[in-house]
Amino acid sequence: MKTNNYLLFIFTFLFSLTGFSILYADQIVFLNGDSLTGQIVEISGESLTFNADMLGTITTKRTDIKEVYREEPIEMSLSDGKTIQGKIDIKDNKITINEKGKKEIISWEKIEKIVPAPEKTIMEEQKDRRKWSGSGKVLASFQKGTVDTTTFESGISITGEKAKDRIEAEISGAYGEVESEINTRRYSGSLRYQYYPGEKWYIYTDTGAERDEGRKLGLRGQIGGGAGYEILSQPEQSWSIEGALMLTHEEWLPYAPFEEGKVKQQQIQDGLNQINNASLRLIQNPSDIVSIGGIIGGTAKVLNPLGNAEKTTNDFTSVKLGSKYYRKIFNSDLSHNLTFEPSLENLDYYRINSITNISTPVSKNTSVELTLSNEYDSEHQKRDIEAWEHRLSAGIKYDFGKK
Repeated sequence: MKTNNYLLFIFTFLFSLTGFSILYADQIVFLNGDSLTGQIVEISGESLTFNADMLGTITTKRTDIKEVYREEPIEMSLSDGKTIQGKIDIKDNKITINEKGKKEIISWEKIEKIVPAPEKTIMEEQKDRRKWSGSGKVLASFQKGTVDTTTFESGISITGEKAKDRIEAEISGAYGEVESEINTRRYSGSLRYQYYPGEKWYIYTDTGAERDEGRKLGLRGQIGGGAGYEILSQPEQSWSIEGALMLTHEEWLPYAPFEEGKVKQQQIQDGLNQINNASLRLIQNPSDIVSIGGIIGGTAKVLNPLGNAEKTTNDFTSVKLGSKYYRKIFNSDLSHNLTFEPSLENLDYYRINSITNISTPVSKNTSVELTLSNEYDSEHQKRDIEAWEHRLSAGIKYDFGKK
C-alpha cells in the first residue's frame, strides 16, 4: 500500500513539472487540430519557424496555423521600419498586439518578421508588474486608558508595488471582555495609493474609517491627499516625512454601547436618589417649590434614564503631519510611525498617534511581533475619556506573497 502511495506521489510530481513546462511554453495549433509546444523562433507573413519540444526545429506555412499562444513579449518588425514590442494574440489569421495596454490589429502584409523579445525587455516587463504581498496577524494587547483591559486583535494588510507606485490596504479589529462583560470593540480599515514622480518625492491619497467604542468614537471617516519626501532610503534604514490635507467626519457617542446597561442603571439610581432627597426636603418645608421640581426631574430620569442622549457629529478639515522610520537591527525589523493632526477650524483640537513595532522572524514566513500604540485626544475632557490611550500588543504575524 505504501509503495502505491509513493508511485502516486512520484507520478503527481512529474505530472506537475510537465504541467508547469507546458504552462510557460509557446503553443501552436494547426488547422487540423494538431498542436505543438515549444518556443517560437520566427514568424513572417509566409512561414513560421518553431522549436518543438519533441520534433526539434520545424518550419511550416503560416496559413496552416490556426492559433498561436505565447505568454512572453515578442518583437515585431514592420515593413515601414517600425518596431513594436508587446504580447501577441494570433487566431484565425488575425494578429493582435498588446503594447503597454494598447491593443492594435496588424495586417500580415505590414509584418516582416516576429521574434521573441530580447531578454532585457522581458525582464523590464516583469519588473514593471505589480508585486503583491501581505501579512495576517493575531495579537493580544494590554490596554490602559479609558478602558483597562486585555484584548485580542487580528488584522490583515496587503501591498501591491510597482517601480513607480504602491497600493496599501489594511483592515483590523479588536474584541475584549472583563469578567464576561464586553469592554472593547474596535474596528478600522484604510486604503492608500502612493506615486513617485521623482526618486525621493512622492504624492499620495489616503482614506480610512475607524470605530472605537471604548473611546466613545462611533465613526471617524477620512479622505485626503498630500506629499512626502524620503530623507533616508536604504535597505537597512529608511525615514520619510509627509503632510496631507484631510477631510474628516466624526460621530461621538454619549456612552460606550457595551456600557448602555450600566449607564441606564446608574441614571435610574441617580433619579431615585434625587426623588428621595427632594421628598425629604419637601416634608421639612411643604412650600419648597424647588423640591417639587426635584421630584419631577428625578421621576423623568427614572422613566427615561438615557434621556435624549444622542451622538454628536463633527465635520472639519485637518492637516496630517507624519514621520515614518524603519531600521534593521540584527535579525529584527524596527519601525516607528508618528502622526500629528490638528484641525484647521479649531486649533485647540488635535490628535497625536504613535506606533512602535518590532518584528523578529522565527521562520521563513512567520515572525513574533511586539507593538506599542499611544494615542492622545486634546478634547478628552469634552468626550469624558482618558487623554492618553496606551496599548501594548504581542502576537504572531504571517507574511505571504512576493517579496
